[in-house]
Amino acid sequence: MLKIDLLSLPYFRNWRTFVVSFVITPVLEILMIGLLRAQFSSIAAIKLVVAISLMTAVGTLLASLSALFVNDQVRGVALEMAVVSPYSIKYWTSKFTAALIVALGQVIITLFLVTIVTRDTSWISRAALVLPLLLIYGAIIAFVAIIISWQHDDPYLTANILGTVIILLSGVIVPLSLYPKWLAFLTQCLPFSQTMQWFLTGSGSLFLNSIVAGIWLLLGISMYHYQIKRVKRHAMIQ
Repeated sequence: MLKIDLLSLPYFRNWRTFVVSFVITPVLEILMIGLLRAQFSSIAAIKLVVAISLMTAVGTLLASLSALFVNDQVRGVALEMAVVSPYSIKYWTSKFTAALIVALGQVIITLFLVTIVTRDTSWISRAALVLPLLLIYGAIIAFVAIIISWQHDDPYLTANILGTVIILLSGVIVPLSLYPKWLAFLTQCLPFSQTMQWFLTGSGSLFLNSIVAGIWLLLGISMYHYQIKRVKRHAMIQ
């Protein structure tokens, strides 16, 4: 099942899509956002590039999990899963593992290139600590996104919205201290800003982001129970 999930993602259709998805696109995105962030902060450029790489991996995880689940909706697999085995550990483990492999592969390639070009490894210990946290948080957010939009006219809606705002609200583009109060409040509603603040400056609260991620997880579980009942009811009507 894992192999099928991986091969169904567009990144592995041929070597060209792989290079574009795992090298060219991330590098261009990092350069663009990095140049923008440089206008607001004196933080070392290399650390900013790494921070953006980490958040880009979260975005890739979100997009990958969303694509996998939407594909299953189109093929009727999601409906069958909901009716026959809605709490299948094997099903969800395969989805999350495939998405995590893609995200982890992308960030490893990007950070390897950063290391080769800059010959700077001062950030590795902090990156190694926050990367697992970010991927776990990203997986939770991705799960909530796909469940909320399950059977929606646009099944990508929630994932697209969250995929757009997670980097903006993570504090890697503009320092959190420069956000207006209402936007600063929104940064606390996603489990990324304090983790990235800690990575960049050493002053963020990792515990606070873990609490926020736990709230999102509870939301996702509640939404999943609701959607399972809704999907089953819809299947019985048909």
